[in-house]
Amino acid sequence: MEWTWLIVLICPIMMLFMMKYMHGKHQQGTKPEDNELNELRQQVKELNLKVDELNEANTN
Repeated sequence: MEWTWLIVLICPIMMLFMMKYMHGKHQQGTKPEDNELNELRQQVKELNLKVDELNEANTN
């Protein structure tokens, strides 16, 4: 009988720990991705400026 209660109680407790772990890990994973995204946006801006310069040079 004691084992039955232990099994019944362990399942929700494990779920809580797993949810907390996954939530914390998810938050840590977003910051590097945001930095990478910002770097890529900056690269796109720089490339667009270069394309505009080349287009102006070709039209002259």
